[in-house]
Amino acid sequence: MPLVNTLNINSSNLLLWRISESEEELNKELNLSNFSKSRLRKIKSTIRRKQSLSIHHLLKITKINKELFYDSNGKPKLSNNKFISISHSFDYSGVAISYNKVGVDIEKFRPKISDISKKFISRYEKDLIKELDIENLTKVWTIKESVYKAFGYQGIDFKENILIKNINNEFNKAQVKINKNEIIENYNVDIINFSQYICSVANHIKNKSL
Repeated sequence: MPLVNTLNINSSNLLLWRISESEEELNKELNLSNFSKSRLRKIKSTIRRKQSLSIHHLLKITKINKELFYDSNGKPKLSNNKFISISHSFDYSGVAISYNKVGVDIEKFRPKISDISKKFISRYEKDLIKELDIENLTKVWTIKESVYKAFGYQGIDFKENILIKNINNEFNKAQVKINKNEIIENYNVDIINFSQYICSVANHIKNKSL
């Protein structure tokens, strides 16, 4: 079974899956709902369908697959008072579950991130992080994407609305503030580096200002 790991991060549970199977193999032992089958049929890319099927396997492992639904913005929700976030990138997929607002993002190292970095990294963050190579730029992107997913509102400018306030020396933890339409939230983010990928998990800090 290509389940890479199950990790407890702060108040959340993270499951990672390495996608090595064929689409036919991933379809086995899955009892998808008609809604899920309909969503799957609309995906034209084989890679995307495999990513979606791997997520269903992770949901099956967590035994919450029947509790999942999507809101009007396409954000995954659970009907059991828990929060969920989903991500996938190339050969990896992940699910994070928590009683607090949570977001997860997985990204593979790609040189093109340097070309778009000016759209999501602020001057303060450049001074804070200093070495902005592909790995660190990928960390910044996944940090902000995970916080955006947890926040749950659209119309977010990654450069203006999401600010990395602090990082530790190893740059595997960060404190982040997001501010949109007078709504301010703070997050602790854990950053995992594996096999040319970065995975960031954002957990909401309740009633605390950074």
